[in-house]
Amino acid sequence: MSAAVYPTLEAVLHDPLFPEVDVGLRSGRHYSLDGDIREYEFLQAAQEWLEAFYKRYGCRLLHGPESYYYLLSDGLLLGSRHMMVAEMLVGQTLALMRMDPAFLVRNGQIPEEKLLTMLEHLVGQERLLASLAPRTRGRDRGTDARKVREEVEKALHGLQRLGLVRRLADGDERLVLPRPAIMRFAEAVRDASDPAEALKRLVARGEARIPESLDSEDDA
Repeated sequence: MSAAVYPTLEAVLHDPLFPEVDVGLRSGRHYSLDGDIREYEFLQAAQEWLEAFYKRYGCRLLHGPESYYYLLSDGLLLGSRHMMVAEMLVGQTLALMRMDPAFLVRNGQIPEEKLLTMLEHLVGQERLLASLAPRTRGRDRGTDARKVREEVEKALHGLQRLGLVRRLADGDERLVLPRPAIMRFAEAVRDASDPAEALKRLVARGEARIPESLDSEDDA
């Protein structure tokens, strides 16, 4: 904390950025050095004051290794919600793709079609359909494919709202830019000798789990 910038907690709370950042953090938003420079620098300067402030609400203000801030709630005062299955699958897949240099040739931008292809490759078509387009009887290939795309679209919208991805377009091609905080999905394998292979195996077996800290709070 820089005492010269924020000598008191009151000074932090009176900063014009505080209301916006506070609401964002409470709703599960991640603020990265890459893309959220004003908010990130505010949190960096006020970190010690805000750590004590949020502790009173049963929350921790945390800083991720890829340079981003987020709020972790114990769920008692602010409440929490679990992410949708599609958000977890898409987030895990994007974290894996972000580790692969082959997908970084376009400044880290990933075509949505490649994301869909990788998702099906990792999870398997049957498991993907069972997760994102469940049916009690029969299957219609066209309807099921459309349902999967709709669920992936919703997932990307949710991940963007949390500050985990940015969505772009290059002409008619739709692109996804995984932001640094997407690596929250790789925390379980961060210490593995080959994190990418370890995450790939976990996702393929349906064993990858989202860190609790990625759950977004819905009572803020």
